[in-house]
Amino acid sequence: MFFGFSDEEKMLRRSVRDMFKSRNTPEHVRAFIENPAIPKEMQKLLASQGLLGIIDMEGSGEDGKGLMNAILVAQEAGRHLLTYPLVEAMAGLAALKTCRQQTRLAEEIEAGKKVLTVAWVNVDAKAKKSEDGYVLDGTLREVPFANEADVILANVRVGGKGFTPEEEETLVVIDTKSPGIAIRNSNSMDETYPLYEISLLNYPLKAEQVVKGFGMGKGRTLMDKMKQIGALLISAELVGCSERALYETVEYTKQRKQFGVLIGSFQAVKHLAADMYLKVESGKAAVEYAAWAADTENEEAELAISIAKSYTSEAGIQVCGDAIQMHGGIGFTWENDMHLYFKRARRSAAVLGDVYSHREKIAKAAIDEGISVQDKYSKRTESVPV
Repeated sequence: MFFGFSDEEKMLRRSVRDMFKSRNTPEHVRAFIENPAIPKEMQKLLASQGLLGIIDMEGSGEDGKGLMNAILVAQEAGRHLLTYPLVEAMAGLAALKTCRQQTRLAEEIEAGKKVLTVAWVNVDAKAKKSEDGYVLDGTLREVPFANEADVILANVRVGGKGFTPEEEETLVVIDTKSPGIAIRNSNSMDETYPLYEISLLNYPLKAEQVVKGFGMGKGRTLMDKMKQIGALLISAELVGCSERALYETVEYTKQRKQFGVLIGSFQAVKHLAADMYLKVESGKAAVEYAAWAADTENEEAELAISIAKSYTSEAGIQVCGDAIQMHGGIGFTWENDMHLYFKRARRSAAVLGDVYSHREKIAKAAIDEGISVQDKYSKRTESVPV
């Protein structure tokens, strides 16, 4: 059985890498930090290359759901610190495509006419009945690029549309230009991927803004799927980010001299670089297996994504931190790019479940599996005559 990437997948990765290398350079990234506005050229370029709608939740068969292609694109986005909500666009667009009512909006987003982002955290946003439909009040957090987005996908509770709070959850489309919405910068560490907090006050919510129907668990199911895809793509971004930091650092050690000797020749530096390489390659393997499992609807998909997210979150922070250390004093300066990779890794590691939350899921699965195996063994031994 062949476990590598196909020629088409390699070609996709190469073309995306070349595109970001020329259109999302460190100069572009620093220009974004000074003026945080999504470049229209990048928005059109991503749309024209068909990268935004690359995931199909309802896909099956030989082509899968497009997640293998998506992780290749996400890795290159992390490698070049892409200043665009690509993860949110891919996951959100995949969700919109499952609803016929949102077909027109999905087409506009995929064509690059509108920017989509996702509110990953709902603090207390809830909709209640009004004369004209519903009004939405509450707070949403961890919304990337909200100030530049045209629409936000959010999972909110709709009163009376379920027997439990979970069943009331409904996925809705929020227009950032409508009244009743206030957007505040959260001033997160990573200035290349800004996060915002959304306050909603009497925001008018119409039936046409709902995805897949009101309540009855539909919103929760769809948001869980989006978070699963998002966690996988962010894991891939972490791999690309840490790999770029590693290679840039190795090149630096071949140029910098200490006591008249290249620091790359020091044994301690070699060992540190080898450890960093091991973490990057292990992260790649975890992400690729998780993508395959999700693409083929393998029963281990959810667990594999948690393993990938927990591992790459810790490894990404460690690799980017070590990269700064290996650069020495220059690594701590604003002019050096290493701090940008470190900040991206720190933000990505905290979004959609940090190391500890995913490890808790892994531990629970391991304990449940252990109990299941023990029960089977007990039943087997009980059936053996003495």
